[in-house]
Amino acid sequence: MTAAAGDDRDRTRRDAPPERVSNSLGQLLVVKLEESRWTGSFERLLYRHRPGGAFLRSLRSAESTAELLVKISRTLKAPPLLWLEEEGGKDGPLGAFLPPLPSLGTGAERGPCAVTRLGELIGSAMKLLGFNTNCAPTLDLDSPREQNLTARTFGSDPREVARCGDAFIHGLRRSKVLACGKHFPGLGSLQAGPAARLPVVGKPMAQLWQEDLLPYRELLPQLPLVMVSHAAYKAYDFNVSYAAAHSTNILEGLLRVKLRYGGLAVADVARAEDAQEALDPGEKAVRCVKAGCDLLLVEGGEKSVELALAGLRKAIDSGRLSAERVEQSLKRIRLLRKSLTPPSGKVAQTALDQLARQFEDFSRGMNPNDGEHARRPHKGARHPSGEPQIA
Repeated sequence: MTAAAGDDRDRTRRDAPPERVSNSLGQLLVVKLEESRWTGSFERLLYRHRPGGAFLRSLRSAESTAELLVKISRTLKAPPLLWLEEEGGKDGPLGAFLPPLPSLGTGAERGPCAVTRLGELIGSAMKLLGFNTNCAPTLDLDSPREQNLTARTFGSDPREVARCGDAFIHGLRRSKVLACGKHFPGLGSLQAGPAARLPVVGKPMAQLWQEDLLPYRELLPQLPLVMVSHAAYKAYDFNVSYAAAHSTNILEGLLRVKLRYGGLAVADVARAEDAQEALDPGEKAVRCVKAGCDLLLVEGGEKSVELALAGLRKAIDSGRLSAERVEQSLKRIRLLRKSLTPPSGKVAQTALDQLARQFEDFSRGMNPNDGEHARRPHKGARHPSGEPQIA
């Protein structure tokens, strides 16, 4: 091939993407549903914008959930990412029709074997219903300043968090449920401040590397998705505070280059805000994708989705956001989709009953006197059969 022919091919690669990616921008979005119901407006949204998936915030019944997921999958045709955020605990969405499970914190008290079993049970329930992606586990370090995180974390020891995170991911993987670790690069060291301002982590870079980032350093090869923090980090953006989801230094410099992560970086655009700025969904989407995010969680209303897509299209047309940057994300999404299988839409009552008994047996096996916030020596959990579970 001549040099001129090679130049022509390179020019075609550069010129072709804008129109192609503009028609595929919906794939960057996962719509968050407040109510798990199939409605005409939601169906029209799926047909019109072709998002990359759906995130169910709450559940009603096993049957209605399975039916909703299969309708979403059939409408979108390409296998969508079907999300739930389930980490156990009394407020988990599966509690709508299944017995409550111990939290991540309680599981960690009993050791990685118990956490593996927790991941197995959650993964089994999600697979039965038709979900394929869990917005979990939380890999933040526990902090006395963040009491609301305690039950949702594996502890304050970075190595223990990494061990338990590995166990939970392993448990989910047995049901082919994808894990999404959060909140990169860590929320365990937030500084107290006014609620209206952007939260800030002031920990030095070397300390972040040895502490908050240690679970990610060990687990990133196993994580197909990582959710990026809504906080700013002085170690990476000292002069101007950017939310991590808007920070090229964090997403490209740290996550992609230094840590060599090849999976999907996820941002919740409902939270990813710059300090003292009220940004519309379109501007949030542009900042996140430009910085290096691949997948955006957006509110499920038509207006929010349209604003996000309009902002992205405008940024591409103006040259503010390159089509090549978007194509990188689309390529990662297409690659991940190859591992997905469509939901069946059916839930056998016998399977649901058996799972409910397993939930109850596992919860009963945990010491009922242990508090959600206590930290005790690990003892290892047992399967209802009495055999130890190996992480």
